[in-house]
Amino acid sequence: MSLKLVKHADGVTQIKIRTSQSAESLNHHCELIDKYFQSHLIRNHSPKTIEKEKKFLRSWFDEQGQNHGRPLYVWEAMTPLTGRERVIEYGQTLLKAELSTDTVRAYLGILRRLFEYVLENPFIKINDIFARIQNLYGAIEQPISEYDMPAYTYNGERVGVPFDPERLYEFYAVIRKNYLDIAGHARAIAARNYSALVIAGESGLRADELLHLEISDLHFEAQKIQTRFAKATRGSGKRIRQTLFTPLARDTMQYYLKNYRPQIINSNNTQFVFPSKTGAILDYASLQKALQEMINAANNAGFTTEKHMGWHWMRRIFATRFIERFPSKLSVLISLLGHTSSSTVHRYIRHSQAWMDEQIQSVLQGATKWPSIGD
Repeated sequence: MSLKLVKHADGVTQIKIRTSQSAESLNHHCELIDKYFQSHLIRNHSPKTIEKEKKFLRSWFDEQGQNHGRPLYVWEAMTPLTGRERVIEYGQTLLKAELSTDTVRAYLGILRRLFEYVLENPFIKINDIFARIQNLYGAIEQPISEYDMPAYTYNGERVGVPFDPERLYEFYAVIRKNYLDIAGHARAIAARNYSALVIAGESGLRADELLHLEISDLHFEAQKIQTRFAKATRGSGKRIRQTLFTPLARDTMQYYLKNYRPQIINSNNTQFVFPSKTGAILDYASLQKALQEMINAANNAGFTTEKHMGWHWMRRIFATRFIERFPSKLSVLISLLGHTSSSTVHRYIRHSQAWMDEQIQSVLQGATKWPSIGD
C-alpha cells in the first residue's frame, strides 16, 4: 500500500492512502470494529450482547463484500448515497424474507450504532499518527436514518398472554407438586430452577439478571432484591436497581439456600444464587431448558401454558399483577422494572380477558349513575 503525508494549512499532518485494496485496509476495518466492541466493555454490556453483535456484524460485512472477494469495509458501508442505497436494499431483502419488523429493526439498529460510533471516533493510527478515515478513504456519513427503521411493534401484542396472570400462584403450586418430586442431586437442581422461577415472577428480574444474581443481592430484612446487572436504555450499560422481595420469594429463597443450594457441586466456591451443575455461572440456554422442563411438567398436570412462554413473560406477569393491585403506583412499577419511560412499561402490562371483562362490567355498572342527555 502506498502512503502519502499531506501537510495542511493548519499544520496538521494527515495520511492519504492511494488504494484501499490492501491488507492494511482490512486491518483498519477490523481495528474500527474492535474499538467499537471495546466501547461495549467500557459501557459494561453483557458478554451475551457483545457476542451476538459480533456474530451479526462479521456475517453482514462478509456477505456484503462477496463481490469483492473480501469483507465490505466499514467506510464503504458509510459512503454517501451508495451506503444508504445498500442499507435500503438490505432492509427490503429482510422484509421480503418475511422476517418480523422487530427483527429487521434489531439488525438495522446494530449497524446504526456501529456507524454512529465510527462517526464519533473516525480515527485510525498509522505509524503513531492518527488519521481520519475521511482523509484515508473518502467521505463517510450515517447511512441509516430513523426513517429507515421499521416501526416498533411488541411481540406480546401478537402472541398474547401464556396464562392468566392471576393464576401465577397456581402455576407455582403445580410445579412444586409435579416437578420437584424427584430424588437425589437432581432435586437440588430442580429446586434451583423453581426458586429462579419464583424470583422472576415475584420481582420482575430479567433472565440475565437471574443468571448474575449473587447472595449479597438478597436483602431479607429490607425485603428488597438488588440487581447490579440490569439492562439500560440506549446502550448506556447496566444500572443498579432494587425491586420487591415478597414473602413468598423470601421463604422460597431461605429454604433453597439452606437445603438445596449446598448440594450443588462447588456451590460454596461461588456467590451466584443459581449456579450451574458444576458450580459455575449458569448460561442462558440451561436457564431456558429449565423453564421448558417446568412448563412441560405443568402442562402434563393439566395446567395449560402457551408455547411461546419464556422467562421474559414472568417479568410481564409481574408488571401486570402489580398494576392490577396498585393501579395508582405506575411510577413505582417503572422504577422496579428499571425503565425510564411509562410507554415502555405499558407494553409489559398484559391483562387477561377475564380481568378486562370484569373492569368493563364495573364501568358499565357505574354508567347507570351517569346523568342522561335530558337531565
